[in-house]
Amino acid sequence: MSSVPFLRHTVADSVFLELKKRIISGEYAAGFQLRQDQLATELGASRIPIREALLRLEAEGLVDIAAHKGGVVRGLSLAEATEFFNLRILIECNLLKDALPNMTSEDFDQAEESLHKFDHMVISGQNIEQWAKLNWEFHNHFYRAANQPHTLKILQTLHSNTDRYIRQQLLREGAPERAHEEHAELIELGRRGDITGAAKLLKKHISAAYKQVKSALV
Repeated sequence: MSSVPFLRHTVADSVFLELKKRIISGEYAAGFQLRQDQLATELGASRIPIREALLRLEAEGLVDIAAHKGGVVRGLSLAEATEFFNLRILIECNLLKDALPNMTSEDFDQAEESLHKFDHMVISGQNIEQWAKLNWEFHNHFYRAANQPHTLKILQTLHSNTDRYIRQQLLREGAPERAHEEHAELIELGRRGDITGAAKLLKKHISAAYKQVKSALV
């Protein structure tokens, strides 16, 4: 792999994003050793930002760090996926119920714009590492209107932790089309003020994604 130059003032963030991209894309498979000295040489960075990046990857559940061994890419786990998606259902359905009464036409327009970007990228098969980020961007247009910043921060971390699972789900046949239909319906229900219907659809949407992830893992 060729050396990747980074600007000094953004080196830690750049290293983190580069390593995360390689893990999510599958370039670094489960069990791959992330040794600080090797990464420092390859990426043209010192060991301090490498260490910081590995700690951030560990916080997102992407690597395990062992003393004197650097990081090891974590594998996908059905037990972990089950926990993540159950938490998503609990948190997101409640946030949506609190958010919808506060949402404006502009909020729904922005959600629709994010949906178009998400659809284009997934259908084209481009920038796989960005799929989960765009999925979060879409959902966040709803949840931020609940005005619960601490819960939203927890949920954003949870979405980051499910990046690789979302990617696995969206690679399943028919998954992008189903995601589009459910996202579009969620916007429509929200515009109509159907809080009960929207929460019911959201639970169905997350549950369906989990079933596809489970099918890919077993």
